[in-house]
Amino acid sequence: MKSRFSNDLILKVMNEIYFYLKKQGADSETAKDIVQDAVYKSMIHIESIDTDKYRAFVFKVAINLYFDYCRKSKNLHYQALDENLASNSKLIEDLLISREEQHLIKETLEQLPVKFKQLLLLKYDMEWSYNKIADFLEMKPNGVKTYLARARAKFKDIYRRKANERTK
Repeated sequence: MKSRFSNDLILKVMNEIYFYLKKQGADSETAKDIVQDAVYKSMIHIESIDTDKYRAFVFKVAINLYFDYCRKSKNLHYQALDENLASNSKLIEDLLISREEQHLIKETLEQLPVKFKQLLLLKYDMEWSYNKIADFLEMKPNGVKTYLARARAKFKDIYRRKANERTK
């Protein structure tokens, strides 16, 4: 029997989940394992998954697996994302400032509640619409907007405090 899902769709979803988990703080091997487990579970239940909701289903499974992993290993160490900023056209000072800003953003995200962090990453990193986020988190779109506004406000407050501490 032919699958309703293309390999391209599955690979795209796998890559999105992998990078999302990395941004959540998972190390590379853990993220790969979780993606593999989530896709495996989706393959078991593939006949009951609506084609339009495949991405949301796999994301939900992966996030639940990651939260389970975090609960089991209390001593979770967040990996610093080393984005290779290899560009000959940038000055060294620009690269250092960019890395400092990335570090400050990462520190700020780590201090946010999990729900706020998740919403901000889905909206601004994954570039999902309010409706897509609402479907994924099983919320109303207006609720997503409200929580995102709160998450942005909290992020700004923490970011400003950290930035002020660094300039002192």
